[in-house]
Amino acid sequence: MRAHTKKRVQTFFIFLIITATAMFVECDVYFPDKIKIFYGENIDVREGSPYTVHIAASGTMEANGEYDAAVKLFGLIPVKNVEVDVLPATEIVPGGKTIGIKLFTRGLMCVGTEKLTGEGGQTIDALKDADIKNADMIMRVNGAELHTVEQFGKIVSESEGKPLTLSVERSGEQMEKTLTPVKTKDGYKLGIWVRDSTAGIGTLTFVDKKTNLYGALGHPITDVDTGALMPVEQGSISDTKIVDVKKGQRGEPGELCGLFDQSGADRGGIMKNTTQGIYGVIESGYDVGVSQEPVPVASKAQVHTGKAEIYANVEDNKVEKFEVEIVKIMKHAVDDKNMVVNVTDKRLIDKTGGIVQGMSGSPILQDGKIIGAVTHVFVNDPKRGYGVFIENMLENLNEINKVQ
Repeated sequence: MRAHTKKRVQTFFIFLIITATAMFVECDVYFPDKIKIFYGENIDVREGSPYTVHIAASGTMEANGEYDAAVKLFGLIPVKNVEVDVLPATEIVPGGKTIGIKLFTRGLMCVGTEKLTGEGGQTIDALKDADIKNADMIMRVNGAELHTVEQFGKIVSESEGKPLTLSVERSGEQMEKTLTPVKTKDGYKLGIWVRDSTAGIGTLTFVDKKTNLYGALGHPITDVDTGALMPVEQGSISDTKIVDVKKGQRGEPGELCGLFDQSGADRGGIMKNTTQGIYGVIESGYDVGVSQEPVPVASKAQVHTGKAEIYANVEDNKVEKFEVEIVKIMKHAVDDKNMVVNVTDKRLIDKTGGIVQGMSGSPILQDGKIIGAVTHVFVNDPKRGYGVFIENMLENLNEINKVQ
């Protein structure tokens, strides 16, 4: 009998230890070391959660303040200390209008290499001979800065077979590579394929009326061949008109088909290409979408599952509101996939099948606040896609403000 009782007690204590460990792990995941909220918001605590957050008694929370806080279990047992960063209340104008995007890289991106044999039997293999890899940025040749594919081709063709020194940037590291062109029937070649620009259609997410800075896309512009983020030297955005929609189907992402403004007028520039989208200055008074009036920004701590809406331009140049549902939230994801969005609006489903290419950047609003932007579609379920938190997008905007 005593042995049986002892075993029950041991089992009970093991259960308590496992439960306590699980709760502490859950707390560590749910409450990061630093919590950001906008002034006027409350710290988000899941309904029914045994945890509460207690601000240190150093005064009331105000905008632009950092405060020490303790996460407590049942309001009594301290579990971890966190820092609460209270940001000024922020308002921006939601977009929704599609824009034409032209981006020119800083340097030339290597998108492929090939082994070549010259007329005299000489061979060149850029990958093997000089360790030139896909996604490398070739910044200079013999000290001359590179801006276009044509410029690079001219330098190689006029080399007369003399060695060329290539200044290469790879993952932030600078290096020098030397290659000797070989003469082929088409002239001197290095066996390196490069790209200097890209163009396409995306959606404007927001505009800050105070600064005329904008954010768009919600995801990076990457090279179609290498998948690498394309560094910006210069770029522009322009008006577009949607002329057709390729409807999304299971296994086949749809697409907005649009025409760039034939006048060639730029509406803004591109200053930055990041993992959360592109940023720059837009012309003052630009018609961004449903309204020119700003709305409050919600921190990721306020985003919840349930009803929401997106602003999207899927016909001509008209921006409309469509109903969606936030079905999953990944608050600690560091990329551009922070929430799962499900399209519930029959009008949008009938028109596009759900989320299609070109809608990336469509702002997501919930409870009267802008919470994020659409970024990707689920290939096997076009009604669903990912979204990025607007809080994450605004961090890039703040970096631009610092250098202006």
